[in-house]
Amino acid sequence: MGLAGRHFLCSTSDPMATARIQPHIISLRCHVAEPGAIFDWHSHPFDEFTLLTDDDSLIRCPLGERPTKRNTLLLYHPGERHGARITSRQRPRFWVVQFWAGRDSYSRMDRLGATDPKERVWLLSDEQTETFKWFFLQILNERTQRRNYCAAAQSAWLQLMLISVQRWAERETEAAPDYRHVKPEVMKLWHFVNGHVGRPDLFLTEIQRLPNYDSTRHAFKAAFGCSPREMMQRLRVQQAKNLLLESPLSPKPFTNWRSFGE
Repeated sequence: MGLAGRHFLCSTSDPMATARIQPHIISLRCHVAEPGAIFDWHSHPFDEFTLLTDDDSLIRCPLGERPTKRNTLLLYHPGERHGARITSRQRPRFWVVQFWAGRDSYSRMDRLGATDPKERVWLLSDEQTETFKWFFLQILNERTQRRNYCAAAQSAWLQLMLISVQRWAERETEAAPDYRHVKPEVMKLWHFVNGHVGRPDLFLTEIQRLPNYDSTRHAFKAAFGCSPREMMQRLRVQQAKNLLLESPLSPKPFTNWRSFGE
């Protein structure tokens, strides 16, 4: 059976999946940019969070091309052109969440709804960065599993993400979720799987060489609800969907994306 025939996606039989749930996820992915990569200017008719981690980068946004520090979060509104240019010494990781906010979401969250793009750029603390990534993984879990009410669950996690960013923008201090139950070695394995989505043959060869793989894969399944190999299959399905979603874009950026996860 081909990848398109495997049911690793949020169930279409979910009674709430077809309802007009707001806010709702369009797509999400985490990818590492190669040194020298260029992501052409583009825009789309929905909102997008882009979190830059691991390294600095040159970010293209409505303010122009500007040097941007790691742990910077940007929010693009529909129609705003953006992209990135990576220098030969940079290797940043991008956490991208594309979503439809709905008409009323920003009326209650003025920092997210700010019309001036420079007011939608935030340098996060290490704790805030880890919290954002934790929300990302919760949404990803719901999106890559066949579970009842997964569309509503994705919306709930997205809403918590939006509220957290609004609070950070207001400089309000709140208790962060306990993401520490995901052990560092489990997160390292997740990044390994995600980083090999475009290279499944290499994944099967190298995964057996990872230190303590047998014990770590059990912890991985407890954290994400599936084995590393199952996660690989699910992310490959999401890669195909993301490419279809963004097919109007130039193919040039896709050649620089090493991994995807919707």
